[in-house]
Amino acid sequence: MVAAAEERGYEDVFTHEAMRVDYHHWGDAGSEGCAVDAVVREPIWPGPHTRLTSAPDLGKYRFKVIDAATGAALFEQGYSTLFGEWQTTEEASSVKRVFHESLRFPMPREAVLVQIYSRSAKGLLDRVFEQKIEPESHLVRGWAEDREAEIVVLKDSGDPRTRLDIAVVCDGYPRAQAEKARRDLKRFSDILLATAPFDRHAERISVRGVLVPSDRTGPDEPRKGLFSDSPAGTSFNTFDSERYLTTVDNEALRDLAAHVPYDTVFIMVNSSRYGGAGIYNFFSIFVSDNEYDDYVFVHEFGHGFAGLGDEYYSSSVAYSEFYPKGVEPWEPNITALLGGAQSLKWRDLVPSGVPVPTPDSEQYSGTTGAFEGAGYSAKGLYRPAPDCRMFSKRHMDFCPVCMRAVEETIKLYTEQ
Repeated sequence: MVAAAEERGYEDVFTHEAMRVDYHHWGDAGSEGCAVDAVVREPIWPGPHTRLTSAPDLGKYRFKVIDAATGAALFEQGYSTLFGEWQTTEEASSVKRVFHESLRFPMPREAVLVQIYSRSAKGLLDRVFEQKIEPESHLVRGWAEDREAEIVVLKDSGDPRTRLDIAVVCDGYPRAQAEKARRDLKRFSDILLATAPFDRHAERISVRGVLVPSDRTGPDEPRKGLFSDSPAGTSFNTFDSERYLTTVDNEALRDLAAHVPYDTVFIMVNSSRYGGAGIYNFFSIFVSDNEYDDYVFVHEFGHGFAGLGDEYYSSSVAYSEFYPKGVEPWEPNITALLGGAQSLKWRDLVPSGVPVPTPDSEQYSGTTGAFEGAGYSAKGLYRPAPDCRMFSKRHMDFCPVCMRAVEETIKLYTEQ
């Protein structure tokens, strides 16, 4: 089926604003459901205006926007969520929880059906939600600007429609530390734009910060009994994992990010504790003052921006079975090799003569192959290189497979 936006032209189908559908996602390890919380009209859709239904098949979830009158596809995007991660924890086997999430897409001119698909334990996408939305309804509310928000432009590369627009939301910065926030924004923007492959596309990347004062320094730290009313609601101890730093205040985060055009959002947290997170097409989060902050910053962006998986397998995590056995992971840098060597998704990058699976030996130390141990499992999952930024803090570069995944995502937002 030809997508209506491509058949009729973007201007006939969409406006230049964005529609944000906020919804509640609830369930447990074996069940889930969704319900709309609010529909929000944001000032600008900065994303691509072409190929709107050809996003890569990445993410635990995928949402589709369908023309209600004709049934034609208008927009699709894959993504992951904190709820999807929580479903793999031990807690999810005995209790139900609810999380707040958002979908963003160009503002349609006519009524649409919004559908959400969830990837099952067998790796198949099953529809779990559908609702009709009328863009002209009085129930679609306007976005409320925070008058305290300061916009810090780190790099403006031009028209958002053909640029990768990155929003960096500052959290845990009291008013007295506003200048520190500006310095931190500049430092991390410079780090990103100097990191391959972002450096090769710097002229097509824009970075803007959003700064709203916090009541105290840093995020919540539940194990220390420290809580605040920070703008983005960040907190350590997600899933009772001491270093897992996230936010469950999704509505606040989205309202803050909407102050600037954005395709992807960072949260920069004013803290020296080690921690962070990256969830594909959801958010990436890092701390400002840890000795490994530059590593964590780009590592987490690999998750949140390009959908890269963790390649390490020896560190403790809160998940019980993140990757079901017998299912090929959707992440572009992890494989279960279910179809043997010829099924390897990065086979074209493996030099002739390199065996698959690949021995983790000195002979293949600088080689792209399929090295066992990845995705929190020492056996049964494979990574592309002995070391990589997605594997350990020893390596500050992406391997060729991860590099390609990042570069393809940059092109998705910048090539029309």
